[in-house]
Amino acid sequence: MIELSKQHLAIMMEAGYVYLGMRRFKESRAVFEGIAAIAPGSEIPQVAVGNVDFCEGKIAQAIRRYTKALAIDPASVFAKVYLGEALYFSGKVDEATDLLKGVAKGDRGGAGEFAQVLLDAIISGAVAPAAGAHRSGKGKKSS
Repeated sequence: MIELSKQHLAIMMEAGYVYLGMRRFKESRAVFEGIAAIAPGSEIPQVAVGNVDFCEGKIAQAIRRYTKALAIDPASVFAKVYLGEALYFSGKVDEATDLLKGVAKGDRGGAGEFAQVLLDAIISGAVAPAAGAHRSGKGKKSS
């Protein structure tokens, strides 16, 4: 395995996100998959590849990638919040909101803030789940 400093990894991650922002999905995926290969013990590049999948509309692939990230680090709030977002847009409303509520309640950083913004958008109706979404009727209030 190649040893890189956190600074070099951060620069490479930023390059991948620049490509993603430019909608250059192939290049973004290549950068993130390369980082995943040299940092196999980190969930962060797995989450990033999941973000590419999500942006391409490949929600099921994104869910698999976020799940893989959680297998590396089950406590990763970033993997959880993005998994919650993908689950919501796949129509799994209850599972998504439960996961997002847990992140919003347990993390006071960026992931928690993102989870709360997503929950607020869901509750207000600003974003709609996939057609045919399933909601059991439980957990409709934000905690």
